[in-house]
Amino acid sequence: MFLNKKISFTAALVLFVCTGLSPVGRACLHAGDAIGTAIDAGTDYLIGQVKAKQVGTRAEGQVALETYALVVSGISVNHPVVKRNFDYLFGRLSKSKHTYTLACYIFALDAAISQIEQDLLILAPAKMRVLFKDDPRIGKLYRPHLKKAVQNLADIQMAGGGGWNYGPSKDRFDNSNTQFAVLGLGVGVKRNIPINRKVWLKIMDHFVLGQQEKGPEVAERVTMMNPSDIDEWNSKVKLIDGDRKEPDPAGVKKAGKSRKSDRGRTTVVVTPEDPEVGLEGIKVYSRGFDYRNGGGATWNMTCAGLSSLILARKALKKKIPNQHLNALNKAVRDGYGWLMTHWKPIGSYYGMYSLEKVGDLGDVKLFDKHDWFKEMSTHLIGQQRVNGSWDGGGAHGEKGEPRIATSFALLVLNRASSLITKNPNSRIIVSGRSNPGESGARDWVFLPSLNTTVHYPSLMRHIRMRPNVKLIKFLENIVDGYPPEFRGELIPDMAKVRDAIRSKSVRSVIDGHLEKITGYDYKEWESYVKWHRRWERVMMIGMKKKKENVNDLLTYYASTKKSVTLKKAVMWALVQCQSQEALTLFLEDLDSTHEAIRQAAYGYIKAYFVDFPPPFSAAADEGIRKAQAEKVRAWCTAERAKQKVSG
Repeated sequence: MFLNKKISFTAALVLFVCTGLSPVGRACLHAGDAIGTAIDAGTDYLIGQVKAKQVGTRAEGQVALETYALVVSGISVNHPVVKRNFDYLFGRLSKSKHTYTLACYIFALDAAISQIEQDLLILAPAKMRVLFKDDPRIGKLYRPHLKKAVQNLADIQMAGGGGWNYGPSKDRFDNSNTQFAVLGLGVGVKRNIPINRKVWLKIMDHFVLGQQEKGPEVAERVTMMNPSDIDEWNSKVKLIDGDRKEPDPAGVKKAGKSRKSDRGRTTVVVTPEDPEVGLEGIKVYSRGFDYRNGGGATWNMTCAGLSSLILARKALKKKIPNQHLNALNKAVRDGYGWLMTHWKPIGSYYGMYSLEKVGDLGDVKLFDKHDWFKEMSTHLIGQQRVNGSWDGGGAHGEKGEPRIATSFALLVLNRASSLITKNPNSRIIVSGRSNPGESGARDWVFLPSLNTTVHYPSLMRHIRMRPNVKLIKFLENIVDGYPPEFRGELIPDMAKVRDAIRSKSVRSVIDGHLEKITGYDYKEWESYVKWHRRWERVMMIGMKKKKENVNDLLTYYASTKKSVTLKKAVMWALVQCQSQEALTLFLEDLDSTHEAIRQAAYGYIKAYFVDFPPPFSAAADEGIRKAQAEKVRAWCTAERAKQKVSG
């Protein structure tokens, strides 16, 4: 096909909310998920390989692909490996006519520009983000090269049709080369680089006419993403678009039709602007694409045909004659039909990348009942080797080439990377919306300085990969805005950031936050990781209500002197395990030097009795507190005596 010519990861934490009156359970995935850890391991492997040998077996095209994957994974454009790779590509590809190489070069250049945009936009007010329009002053180093590469790619479209070969050709093409060429031209459209309309019309005709003529009718349907789905996806996988709004399709109101947009429902309105599927009353057939438009169909080439048609429709916008648009929309629907009835997304890394392009460009949430990204990401995490690489794919060019397989795997896990993003805002961290009542909402923290919310895990990874002093200042808002009883779950990501940053002044800021959370001033981040492991164990004991581990909790309780967060976690776990010994400790801690511990102790005392104890104010003056504490203790003694008598 291509470019010629294990793993240890942070387990998900299950955490619980402590209320003032009683412990209430709520499950939530920890921010440091397996996908992020897999990406980190993969980039470490790839950087090491490139350092050892810059040029792989596939020469310039492989260098471009690897650079693309590294930048998309968050490695800074100023990283020595990335800078060296771009210098290499700048010197060799100005006159390149090789399709794969040019396309991957375009992807890498676009990713570099997108990264710079992201770094600037994350610190801009919301209004600036909304008004932002591909500013040519951003990424000036890369833009001339990008423009030239896009133009070169358009120039080598085959003279007699809409396809591409490995290089210039009058009458030869294959749909693998064509797919990459179209994706590269899609970047050109995004970056406002002029591309002759005839190029896109030829692409459209190439795939509409090259699709299988016939196929069986299928019952399967795709489910499209709505704005809330897009936010949910991004929050779990990468960065968030808080500005995008899904416009109503043109002509819907005039036609008297309504758009069904409930979560999990299928879009049923079919118009030139919204042709995809749900398709009540519209028949869908299984018709795919093959390598040379020979009437057959394969997985990779059907994905190639679909992504190309979707991009052609976007590029041509409303300038497609109705009869041609109807044929294009039918080709897309039937292509989806073929994928759903021949479902095999994990045959090759190239194939997974191709499906990811279809899913994201088409805003497809489900192919029939298949959560396509979940299936692929789960597979990739399971297949990653201990050294962080992937290998063994089924496509030509990735077999025995772990660097190529790893690059594709990273691009998939980054979910559409920065290629063909709707706009730069769709890959920035800040978001205008938050859902405080939903599971996982603790990952979202409001920042007064930006008057918006940020996705904490994404922010931390951003800081770690591309440290920025201004971003560090946001950490105070994040720590203060995070529920105190759950601040322990911030430790792993924050410790990683601390270890990655060389600046002593920046480290000292993070150290202050780590000390605020844990109560300890450790010198090595591994110590904070150990603290977190204890905190995590305490939470898991409480969650599973392991009464056999009560003695461990009591030991932790006695040894925890300075960490309010850890001690409160132990208190909660003891109550979950119905420890009678803990009541005595809680009564003693009504005299704690920490107001938060006093308050928690009083709250948990209530869990041992049906009636409420006498009032206690954790914030009152010491004399008042002591008198109130004695009354609470006396009341508890009397109540325990009553309980003993009654059995």
